[in-house]
Amino acid sequence: MKFICDGEDLKTAVAIVAHGTNSKTVNPILEGIKIEAKGNEVTFFATDLELYIRKTIHADVKQEGAVLLPGKLFGEYIGKIGQGPITFTSSDTAAVIEHGEGNDGNFSCMPINEYPDLIDLNAKPLFFLKAADLREVISKTTPFTAQDNSRPVLRGALFDVDATNNTLTAVALDGFRLARIIKPLVRPTGSAKLIIPSRALEEMRRMLTDDKEEIGLIVEKKFVQIAIGSTVFASRLIDGDFVNYRQIIPTEFNSSVVVETAPLLAAVGRAGLLSGTNKINLLTLTTADKSLELFANNEMGQINERVPANLDGTSIKIAFNSKYMFDALNTITDEFVKLSFTTPLAPCVVTSAKRGDYLFLVLPVRLG
Repeated sequence: MKFICDGEDLKTAVAIVAHGTNSKTVNPILEGIKIEAKGNEVTFFATDLELYIRKTIHADVKQEGAVLLPGKLFGEYIGKIGQGPITFTSSDTAAVIEHGEGNDGNFSCMPINEYPDLIDLNAKPLFFLKAADLREVISKTTPFTAQDNSRPVLRGALFDVDATNNTLTAVALDGFRLARIIKPLVRPTGSAKLIIPSRALEEMRRMLTDDKEEIGLIVEKKFVQIAIGSTVFASRLIDGDFVNYRQIIPTEFNSSVVVETAPLLAAVGRAGLLSGTNKINLLTLTTADKSLELFANNEMGQINERVPANLDGTSIKIAFNSKYMFDALNTITDEFVKLSFTTPLAPCVVTSAKRGDYLFLVLPVRLG
């Protein structure tokens, strides 16, 4: 195989598909990047059998063929070469990358016949979503997925696609907090519930560059796939039944406070500096008529904060893990935030004071 291509195009393609390789796998073949030259294009593939990434670039193909190279070494080398044309030549056993006069890298090939087939879904998209909305959905859910494997369905976000109401409801929870966001769909073709791994969603977000673009999600054979330009990304879905999130979210409250987001976030951040030996910092909130009082202490010190607030309902004293409350507030991009309470032992719901499409629920900690 032999082709000549632009160095920046090659860098970009290899950097994109490298996210599909797995250097920790027990199967070394999954560490590789497959390169195939055909017609006037070169396509790069990578998979760890959970993620599948394909990127195509234009090239002057002198000889068609395919080769499999060690992903990490090849990717790092390509990332360090300069601009300008690149000449790529390979045999069954080795590949040579020439860049500039007298500069080249020689790499041993991996057995390409052992490399798995790439997923390519041909069904029509289940729905389209504006890229800006998809980006917000991902940013507001993936931080709150579970990090351990005790409940695999919680390691992803639920995409509840409702074609009747033309909405996507995305939900993530980890047993201590829950995030939910609702966005309008564009041209839905059906309803479905799918659990997309958080890692896959983060890779999708990495691909989103034009917020005005409409992104179509294809769902087929327990996989989800999107295509943006010359990049195609697919992921295996998480199998199982997601938690009935509607039963968890309170619908009635005894009190609520509206607070300016930035000062409250800063106050919670300062209180969070007191992390004890168990890395859990208890943050106590007390609502008053015109303020919200924050208190945190442990063996290292004590912090008191007070921020202006408007209280609606009865006063309450309630405690949280300060990190969970900080994460909730950090997702609010509007000027004012609303905290709604039922009892000191019931979840607190954090929302924008104006928007109703997003909410964050955090479980309280029982005060001694």
